[in-house]
Amino acid sequence: MSLLRHGKALALTIYLGESDQWQGKNLYIAIVQLLRQARCAGATVTRSIAGFGAGEHLHTQEKFHLVSDATVIIHVVDRPERLQRLLPQLEEMLQGGLMTIHEVEVLKYTHAPSHGLSRKLPVKQIMETSVVTVSPETSVNSLLPLLIDAPFRALPVVDAQHHLVGIIGTRDLIDADVLSLRRGIIRTTREIDQTALHALSHPAPTPELTARDVMNRQIRTISPDASAKEAAHLMTETPVRVLPVVSSDGKLLGMLSRSDLLQLLITSPLASTAEAHDEHTVRPSQPLHAAPVQQQPIGAFSLAVAPTVEAHLPLSQVIDALVVSPLKRVFVVNDQGQVQGVISDIDILTRLHEAERPVFLRLLQQWTRGGQPQRLPSGALRTAPGKARIAADVMNPEVITVNETTTVQDTIKRMMETHRKVLPVVDSHHRIQGVVGRADVLRLVLEG
Repeated sequence: MSLLRHGKALALTIYLGESDQWQGKNLYIAIVQLLRQARCAGATVTRSIAGFGAGEHLHTQEKFHLVSDATVIIHVVDRPERLQRLLPQLEEMLQGGLMTIHEVEVLKYTHAPSHGLSRKLPVKQIMETSVVTVSPETSVNSLLPLLIDAPFRALPVVDAQHHLVGIIGTRDLIDADVLSLRRGIIRTTREIDQTALHALSHPAPTPELTARDVMNRQIRTISPDASAKEAAHLMTETPVRVLPVVSSDGKLLGMLSRSDLLQLLITSPLASTAEAHDEHTVRPSQPLHAAPVQQQPIGAFSLAVAPTVEAHLPLSQVIDALVVSPLKRVFVVNDQGQVQGVISDIDILTRLHEAERPVFLRLLQQWTRGGQPQRLPSGALRTAPGKARIAADVMNPEVITVNETTTVQDTIKRMMETHRKVLPVVDSHHRIQGVVGRADVLRLVLEG
């Protein structure tokens, strides 16, 4: 996505002469235009008072000089993948000067709109342009590791002219009997227990099987000139989580995810000057019911029921609850209903005795393929030595919550900062009141 997020980023600094040229214009202007066209988060240009460079020539700013070769400094902070893509072009443009780059931590970068998604901001300014693609002839054996590790849950399939012809998601590979577990489980098992992963009985894809054979040709797409609000409506009205962005002639330009739109609600550096001025106009205070949705407390809205288990529940019953949970997780509560932790299939997998992991993985395979949930036979699973067999011992205690008085805006911000898709909502006594997901808050903002 184009927007800069909280977390790790790269800081690029370019030193050049003010009179340096590139294709008939000042080099520093040409570089700033390139950065803007590449949809970088921003760039700052400063002019030095005095200094010297590799040639040891002293540059000073003197009064009445109309032509100067003072040092100009361009400073950019952006996402690593975008700056890395631009480096070759920047190196070509910089004939003499200095470029440095180092990692930084983004603590805050925000221009948050209070009235929802813009009808003016086009998709092309927020889409992710660094997209992994495959061709129709790519073998399934080759694309499988790409899909498992891809930032999106889908791989676009493009022809030689980069026209979008299909898309491949995890469910497409499951339906084709190529994949038998969700991506998160495969990645976790690969990291902690290769033996258990190899012990699974699922058919290996035949060498002749290609992307063309498994791809989904029924694709929902969006135009780069469509608004962010249009994209949000499309995502809330359909089950799609990722939208390919295509040109009028069908060429893939980028991808847009639900999290990109939510990030836009808390970080919008690309808004126009007019929009920014409008959003910062001082307004009289207003009653809560008249306030924009993003300023209202999340507890004021109807919340989905949170799947919960008690902390002392036996492991076998925890798994039973996990099977029927639409969230693929359950929240652990004490006798007062206060949230103590969260349990997902990954939490159970990592805490099982290594000899019993294949048993649990086969059970997950059955659920993934749509089989009827079955209870595990008594004693079928054993936890690792020293670990008990109740919910409290397999839960992740680092559960992230929001209070029912937290605004919708801050709820979205917490989701994006913590990379959580679902957050439990608690009252002042930390008792769970319900859950809210990314689709829920996106729908709230649109309907509001």
